[in-house]
Amino acid sequence: MKIKSLAAPYFSNFVKADNIDVENKVNYIYRSNDNLDRNEVVGLCALLNSDLFDNYFRTFNGNVNVSATELRNMVFPPLDIIKEIGNKIILSNDYQMENVNKIVNEMFQFELVSA
Repeated sequence: MKIKSLAAPYFSNFVKADNIDVENKVNYIYRSNDNLDRNEVVGLCALLNSDLFDNYFRTFNGNVNVSATELRNMVFPPLDIIKEIGNKIILSNDYQMENVNKIVNEMFQFELVSA
């Protein structure tokens, strides 16, 4: 059984607060002086949670723990692709991993192969 980290969105309109506290082992991605768009957040979460990304990360890092340094050093696709992934998931209204993996794989022209 694979155990992996989970990327989860936090939308600022869910809670009315000036600040939030996070545990010191929680990594977060943000934009200085502005909010990420909903499609950016959903696209980033989808990408980070995808089997494609998980396999890539494990191959090059040898573990499942993602540190802040590793996040900073990761090469992400262009923002327009991240937004497109987010848009496709939002429009499908299906956030299950099967759909997330399908959309991420399609964006990078991978086909799912059944065993």
